[in-house]
Amino acid sequence: MHKRVAFLSALLIVGLVAGAQAEEKKKELVPGKWYPTLETGFTLTQSTFSDNWSGGDKGSVVWTAILNGSLENQLKKEVNWSNQLKLAFGQTHQQKIDAMGERHWQRPEKSTDLVDFETIFRFTLGGFVDPYASGRFESQFQDASDPMGRTLTLNPMTFKESGGIARKFIDEEERGMLSRLGFTFRENRRRLFDNPAPDKATSAKMTTDGGLEWITDYNAKILNKRVTWTSKFTAYKALFYSYKDDFEGLTPAQLESAGLSSDIVDYPKAIDLDWENIFTTQITKIIAVNLYIRWVYDKYDNSVPPKLDANGDLVNAGDIKAAIRKAGQFKQTMSIALTYRIL
Repeated sequence: MHKRVAFLSALLIVGLVAGAQAEEKKKELVPGKWYPTLETGFTLTQSTFSDNWSGGDKGSVVWTAILNGSLENQLKKEVNWSNQLKLAFGQTHQQKIDAMGERHWQRPEKSTDLVDFETIFRFTLGGFVDPYASGRFESQFQDASDPMGRTLTLNPMTFKESGGIARKFIDEEERGMLSRLGFTFRENRRRLFDNPAPDKATSAKMTTDGGLEWITDYNAKILNKRVTWTSKFTAYKALFYSYKDDFEGLTPAQLESAGLSSDIVDYPKAIDLDWENIFTTQITKIIAVNLYIRWVYDKYDNSVPPKLDANGDLVNAGDIKAAIRKAGQFKQTMSIALTYRIL
């Protein structure tokens, strides 16, 4: 994990140095004019083999679709409105050879999934910092975390409302950096299965928390403007959690019997870190290479609340254990895709 963090840090240093060498030209927005960007892509890899193929190879279908877009408008001199949308979904469909040597297609498995939309109002009053207000929605198209294969759509859903101060450290045609520091109120809505499989009945739970959040967005054209780099770093420290009392009400004996640590009450308020990087280079008008790298540290998924019975005993210890991630999470995907781009 330390090697992955070092790799991301090296990418950041190289990008900043490469961006700093570009000609500095201040970005000027015409009030009332929309500035859209849109990039879409689709990749498909397919292979199939006859039952008597001697190589032992297995057929597969792998596909991924992405959409990254932004829309900005300097509504008037004192108000800037920017929006960012990221969508991605992909599946892997693979053949399996049974004991009789016959090939059967397994059900598709999700390979990538992202729904992320953010809108920001920044009040450009000409001071050292700008007040801002923002809203964000995060989810996934398909929740496939159930070990029994049951799936849910748009689960969990996270809504964030933030307000604070922002500063545009870099504001150039080919490079930009915006940092924000403020208070964030977050609501998480998650549906959980009530009974073991195959029953699909669910109940929804809403959790809330709030705290301090620091976000830095950086974008640049690097390597002689051949590569577009978009980066977002987020640090969030929860100061309160709506289910804190439920965790505190569990005795050491109850926690031990459930296989949980005695300090789990502190997990929901641990600092969350999220560093996302997208590198895109256009080979031709319709063919591009896209590299997506993300590192996340989220010690506890706050969208999973403890569920207690009438006696105060924990009844969803399995869900709680699945929500604990003491180590950082790393994701990397690379694709050569047919793309459509508006800049």
